[in-house]
Amino acid sequence: MIYDLYETDKAKKNRRKLEKGGTHIKKSIRKAYEKLSQNPKLGTTFLEGTLRGKRKLKFMGDKLRIEFAICEECRSLNHTSLNNCKDCEQIPNKAVKIFDVFFRGRGY
Repeated sequence: MIYDLYETDKAKKNRRKLEKGGTHIKKSIRKAYEKLSQNPKLGTTFLEGTLRGKRKLKFMGDKLRIEFAICEECRSLNHTSLNNCKDCEQIPNKAVKIFDVFFRGRGY
């Protein structure tokens, strides 16, 4: 099952900055996004504390992170108030909302 990917402005801005670091980073991000669109639960874990309701995907040898939520999961677990997506009503259930993309140690 294919999931649509939606990025926040912050995620889009940070992804574009990271992609300027070289084609290897750009390819890794594209591969990670493809993985999320295919099976967003595979190899991901829930975050805790103030980021409860979101998941993380580690990639590129654990150097990079993607902070995201699976929309159908967010709604079924009542995490909508935690994730506070302004466009929640317009996004379908079979979607992944990407909140941020960053190097380990620079996020959360």
